[in-house]
Amino acid sequence: MKKLVIGLMTVLGVAFSSAETCVATSPTLTQGISVEAGVSHSELTNTRGLKVRDDAFNYSLLLGTDVGGGSLSAGVGLFETDDDTDSQIDLSWNRGVDILGQAFDATVSFQKVETDFGGWEQVGLGLAYSHELADVSATVWHELGSTADYGLELTASRIFATPVDNLSVIPFITTNFADSYNAVEVGTVVDYDFGNGLSVAAKASYNNNDVDNSPYSLDHDWNVGLGFKYEF
Repeated sequence: MKKLVIGLMTVLGVAFSSAETCVATSPTLTQGISVEAGVSHSELTNTRGLKVRDDAFNYSLLLGTDVGGGSLSAGVGLFETDDDTDSQIDLSWNRGVDILGQAFDATVSFQKVETDFGGWEQVGLGLAYSHELADVSATVWHELGSTADYGLELTASRIFATPVDNLSVIPFITTNFADSYNAVEVGTVVDYDFGNGLSVAAKASYNNNDVDNSPYSLDHDWNVGLGFKYEF
């Protein structure tokens, strides 16, 4: 399930916290490394509950490997808009931990974001738990800098199988409680796996925050996106 979630995050920017990777087994130069590439288009980009750009094509690459008893992933995305090209870098290390007899995934992350209106760097520490009812995660994040923002991101999602083979429906909700704003995104992703490493995903979501008089504002905005992902 988390392999699917990582692919959706790479292609459509869905704000799931899990960073588990899948190690490639083919006897090639990338043995021991998982490689995923994607291309997508979205009407807006929501990062940490903030609108960071409008109407963009995203070209992404995600690499993963096992390090130190956990999974290390590195992703880079290029976002092409009418006016400019932005980039985003994501680094994370994920490892399973046992807390009070329950299995969790702990994640340490770093993110560098360029936007149409500026950019930032941030670090995060998160925990994710898989239950039969839903996958849930909580991530504490902090921008780098002496007066930078900090906050908590909460996500819940569930993957539903459908009567159509390899077709999944994933409703999700993500909330951000920051020192200077609150935000929510509620939506659904529909994913179809062709079974040969190629999959396609469509996303529709409702986005809102209480940021006033700012280009980062989301005022009951709807977002629709479509993306393709290939696992080498």
